[in-house]
Amino acid sequence: SLEKLITKKKAVKQGAMQELLTGKKRLPGFDGDIKYKSLASLCTVFADGDWIESKDQSNDGIRLIQTGNIGVGKYLDKTDKQRFISTDTFDRLKCLEIFENDVIVSRLPEPAGRACILPYSNKRRITAVDCTIIRFADYNPILFVAYSQTKQYQDKVDMAMAGSTRQRISRKELGEIPIPVFPTIEEQNALASIFSDMDNEIEALEQKLEKTRQIKQGMMQQLLTGKIRLV
Repeated sequence: SLEKLITKKKAVKQGAMQELLTGKKRLPGFDGDIKYKSLASLCTVFADGDWIESKDQSNDGIRLIQTGNIGVGKYLDKTDKQRFISTDTFDRLKCLEIFENDVIVSRLPEPAGRACILPYSNKRRITAVDCTIIRFADYNPILFVAYSQTKQYQDKVDMAMAGSTRQRISRKELGEIPIPVFPTIEEQNALASIFSDMDNEIEALEQKLEKTRQIKQGMMQQLLTGKIRLV
């Protein structure tokens, strides 16, 4: 029942993103034309991550965020697969540090163009060369990450990759993708708040599902090995 509820909530969110971020529906009290601007034009930072070879990596230090850490709309920590570089290597390679609320986009499948917001960490971080770092000027990052999950955005990414043997989207092509810009910051923040609330609700349900699975696993372990018997 939890799995079905999560699937339903995700479908509702997908429908809301599809309608609200393409202008098919507007929130009450908001109107005016939605303009489209290139992704790169909305950013103060729009750059690829650093080329880090195996020989440059270490067991601790500055965390290396890779394409595998970028889920569809969510950050995947994967602490069991962490990679690091030393501070000396960071300085030697002149790496670009990334920060909380930066958006990281994977230019590799699957799917290319997927994006997530970098959460807080007590460690310094950089990212890999196949990831693009986005730091917006006056655009809510939640809004972009939501838009990156729409068909319109994904179609643009797929077109940029069509006929290419690279199976990736270049940073230049990514930067040219048109992004909806709403007339007021108030509408932008209202939309971001809706999508954030939906994400929080889905995440809470997913955590509950995982806890329920763990309880079931524990019960099976106890009952099916004879450690505990039914009364």
